[in-house]
Amino acid sequence: MKLNVKLFTGEVSSKNVEVPDDSTYFDLLSLLNINPETVVIFNSGVSVAFDATVEGHKVEIMRVVSGG
Repeated sequence: MKLNVKLFTGEVSSKNVEVPDDSTYFDLLSLLNINPETVVIFNSGVSVAFDATVEGHKVEIMRVVSGG
């Protein structure tokens, strides 16, 4: 499956990647070498669980910023 991934990690960038049809969002993060503890994933504007199967062709990954 071909995906267009938009990354919001300080700067906005886009990547086209290919993953197997039964991939999860966790698999996608592993492929992109992104720590899942630092991001939230959106598909069609809705956040998705890391263990859900990738659907659609456009995914947005946004870095989470926290402080204390």
